[in-house]
Amino acid sequence: MAIQNKQAQPKQRLRLWYKRKGKVENELTQFSGTEEPPSASVLKLFNYKAIDDDKDHLIIARDDSYIDMLNIQGHGVRSLTYDQQTDLLSDYHRFLQVFLPDHKYLITPFPIDTSTQKTFWGQRYIKVSNQLRHETNPIKARQLQTQLRYIKVKQEQNILVEQQLRSEEFFLIIFGKDKESIREERDSALNTGGIALIMNQLTLAKKKEILFRINNLNTEIK
Repeated sequence: MAIQNKQAQPKQRLRLWYKRKGKVENELTQFSGTEEPPSASVLKLFNYKAIDDDKDHLIIARDDSYIDMLNIQGHGVRSLTYDQQTDLLSDYHRFLQVFLPDHKYLITPFPIDTSTQKTFWGQRYIKVSNQLRHETNPIKARQLQTQLRYIKVKQEQNILVEQQLRSEEFFLIIFGKDKESIREERDSALNTGGIALIMNQLTLAKKKEILFRINNLNTEIK
């Protein structure tokens, strides 16, 4: 019996993890702004007053404590085998045993940013248009016109991707009473996440975007 229970535990924990993940996803995506948000406790955490103007860009809370955020790399858990899922869950369990500071998780849908692709194809459109304007060879002119049509299609696809698709992003939120302690906690999290929580620090621009979205759930960023 003991062996059966031990074997069942990873599977049971995995089911609970999926259930908890689905609950958070639903809270973040279904909130319409007219009712009290289910994740109000998360919003209260970011009742901040400033972002520190130093290399770490720590978030300063209203009580003068500090908050920092780390991006967590997604794994595509459903595409992993059962053994891989179990190993991942075991590694996460080890992280919880080692990383003791207060922390929370944030899962939020962000629009896919295709600004780099749009800039590239926009520049290509201008270049090909200029070439077409001065081209006197009919065959080459038709080739350039074909290129322009292709570029227009690519730009339309980029716009549709931004309008219709969302990418899930995962963040670890850590808290500290002062700069020194939160930096130690951040470094500890980065070093002990293992394969379950592969994390990296966020830029100032990314932190501002996340904070804006948390406090303006219905607002689209252009």
